[in-house]
Formats: sequence, structure tokens, C-alpha cells
Amino acid sequence: MEIGNKVYLNNIDQIDEKSHIKVRVLKIWNFVRNNKVCSIEMIIMDEEGTQYQARVFNQNFSRFCHLLKEDESYIVIKPNMAAVTNGFSYTSHKQTLTLDWKSILKKCDDFSGPVNGFMFVDFNSIIEQTCPKDTFFDVIGHIVSFRLLETSNPVPSKHYIKVTLSNLDSVHLKVTIFGSQAYQISEYLKNNPTVNFVVIVMQFLKLNIWNGLGEAKSHFEVTKLFINSDIYEINEFKNKLKCHDNFSITEKSITLQSYSSSYTDDFKGNFPLKAIYEITEPIKEMKFLLVASIVNIRQNLPWYIIPINVQDCTGTIGLTLFDREARRLLNISAYELKKIHDAAGDSDALFPMQLNVLKNRKFGFVVDITEYNVNNYNNIYTVLRVTEDMSIVCELESKIELMSIQSVSLNQVALESDDVVQPVQKDVISQTDESFTPSTVDKSTATSPCKISGDLKRNLQEIYDVDSGYDLSSTKAKRKSTAEETPLLIPKIEK
Repeated sequence: MEIGNKVYLNNIDQIDEKSHIKVRVLKIWNFVRNNKVCSIEMIIMDEEGTQYQARVFNQNFSRFCHLLKEDESYIVIKPNMAAVTNGFSYTSHKQTLTLDWKSILKKCDDFSGPVNGFMFVDFNSIIEQTCPKDTFFDVIGHIVSFRLLETSNPVPSKHYIKVTLSNLDSVHLKVTIFGSQAYQISEYLKNNPTVNFVVIVMQFLKLNIWNGLGEAKSHFEVTKLFINSDIYEINEFKNKLKCHDNFSITEKSITLQSYSSSYTDDFKGNFPLKAIYEITEPIKEMKFLLVASIVNIRQNLPWYIIPINVQDCTGTIGLTLFDREARRLLNISAYELKKIHDAAGDSDALFPMQLNVLKNRKFGFVVDITEYNVNNYNNIYTVLRVTEDMSIVCELESKIELMSIQSVSLNQVALESDDVVQPVQKDVISQTDESFTPSTVDKSTATSPCKISGDLKRNLQEIYDVDSGYDLSSTKAKRKSTAEETPLLIPKIEK
């Protein structure tokens, strides 16, 4: 039959019964409601690379379902159009192309457009949420870390795996993959443990915002997954990665390890669980578990190692997050963050505003008191592991709640030694006043331990007669004293 003039999707309003459109089916799936297939849904692309949503309703299944296949091309004659009514467009268009009783569909053997129609977006645009928010987008990157498949939900389509991708600029992006594709990538990673790097393409992803940062997630059965496939885009990415100036560094960082197995094992009883009041003094080398909220990023220190103040109901203490652990929380390396900071002309004495997303969030920490801490009486400890996994945090919290703060007496704290305490410069101090909670700290303005120190001293003075010396200062050296010279805290008696 004569098919008339060719029309492109950008000019779909000009189509008539004598014209036709050449399209390629990029993705096809069934829309199911109440266990009944209501429509066949598609994302199609014309020879100009324009993508459009398309649909066949169930009353027309017998005419088209045996013809339509993914990654095949067709000539469409006499299509109909319908509005997008669900508030989310799979493409940027507000209409869908429909095949109804008068539409004609023919196989096309000379489709001249793109093969896959990828529309990659920059990782930073996702993290900063400047990417499309109401349509799909595509990403390409190599996997630098992943969590084990999460299958606790009884609905298989809600099983998921979390992976972290890196692009050629070493920017990291978190992607959550659901359903059958989660199993697909989990099997691939399990069966290829020694592969140097795994490059994947995720097509038709949605934006997901978590703790103020943009991430990506798959969308039911719509998303397409390519794992180390022999396609042009993945091969080109691998070649650029090998030629990259930092390839030797990158190659070391892409060894595939599940930080949901070996990583989180450290939170499951390998180390003692402590409250902050127990570990403010660096008496001996040890590793311990801690549950606390980040209340402050300390100023005037090298922010690219992210010095933080954390707090539980017993006190506040200083910790240091190095880039490896901080990257898990920020989805961006210190190197990239430093470039952004420098480009904005900001002072190194001030931390980047991107770090504010860490404030007021509760984590589980594996903390290390090192030989350096003990020898130098330095109570700023290193974070070895950090997790925001709620199952881990809640389990640790339930254990720490058994340690009643009211039963703790300052006079019952055993001293390891009666040796003379050496002078020490402290950044933060601990407290055991139960009334001093995270709400006491002005989280939006507290930028140094000095404010915490001042608030703490006022709180303690409400309960104890405190010798007004240097011992409560977070910025002055601790004076030398023996056990006999230690000032007593005398509880005030209500009259």
C-alpha cells in the first residue's frame, strides 16, 4: 500500500491519514492493574532521536501484541494521540501515541536513526537536582561499590540492590535498582568477582532525593540495564577510562567488594559498644562502636578530611571522617569537592556548604583510638566505618539504652592511673548531664566546639557547684593535676 509522506515525532500534529512515522521500540512492558493487563506500554524513538510514549489498549491486543517487540523498528500509519494524565511523562512530551482500531503497523527494514537513543545526564546534575525531575534520564559509569541484594520485603518487585557508580571525572552517584534487574546485576557481580571494572548503562531512570542529595533509581520494569555489554557507548567509556590520566588510581578503587557484608560485619559485635562519656579520654588503644548524631562541622581545620562533632545523650566528641568514609555519605570525592570549593573562591578555613547535609543525621560509627591519640592525649578519634543503615543503627541504639545515664556517677568512674595528667589541647568536651540533648545545640549556628563548651558549662552549673577553672575549656590546655587535686563536683541540694 502507499504510505505517503514521512513525519517526525516533533511534528506529530501535522500527521494525516496519508503520512507515516518510522519508529524504533526502545522499551516495551505491560501495565497491570488488579492482576489484569490493561495496556501495552512503550517508549519509542523516531529517526531524529526524539522519544515518545506509546500505548496499545487491551481491546486492540489481538491486532498488535504479536507484532510488537523491543529493539525492533516499525512504520506506523494512522496513529491516534492521547494526553498524559498520570502527572509523570516517560518522555518530555505531554501526549502519547496510541494504536487503535484504524492504525496500521508494518515492520521497517530501513530505520536510519540511533540504535539505543541514550540521553546521558551529568552525575553532578543529578546530585544537585538540576536534571529533569518529571521525565526519565540515562547514566553510564563503572561500579565502585555495591550492597548485597536486599530481599526482606515479601514483594519481589521491591527487592533492590544499591550500587555506587563513578564517571570519568571520579564523581560518584548512588543508584538503587529494583526487581528483576536487581537480581540480574547481583548475579553478574557474584559470578565475576575478579573483573577489573564493570561498566553499566542504566536507561530510563528517575530522580530520587535522599538527605538533600540527588540519587537515581530504577522505575519498575521500565528501566533498561546494560552490564559490560558490547555496545558502542560502553566500549567507548572503557577506552576513555583506560586512557584517563588517573586510571592507575581509578583501577585500584574499582575492586568490587560488597560493603554490606564485610563492611557491616564490623557493626555486629566485633567491637564493644560505648557511650560518649566512656571514651572522651584516650586512655588506651582500642576500637569501639558508637551511635551518635553529627551536630557540627568544625571550622578552621582541613575540611577535606571532614572533622565533625557528634553527640549522643551522654556527651559530645570530635571525630575525623577521611575521604573513603565521607564519600559513602556525600556521593562525591574530596578532590571533586575541593575543586567546587576553589572555583567558588571560598576560603579553606570554611567548610563547603555541601557538608551541611551531614548535620542532624544519626549514624553508627566504628571508631579507632590509636597509639597517636594515647601518646599525645589527643581525643579527636578516627572513623573507620560509618553507616546510616536503620536496622544497624536501631539495633545499636536498643543496646545502648540499657546503659542508664541516671546510674552513672562521676565519683564512680575508675581511673586507670594516678599518673600526672599531661597538658592537653582539647577540641571538644564530654558531658553526663542528661538534660543536655541534641536540641540544646543551636545546630544552624554552632560552628565550633566553643559554643558547645559554653552551653555545657551553664548546664553543669545548674546541677553542680563547679570550680571555675580551665578544665571545662575546649580551647585551653588542661592543667596538670593529680587525683588528690581533682576538683569535686558537689551536687546542689534543693531547699
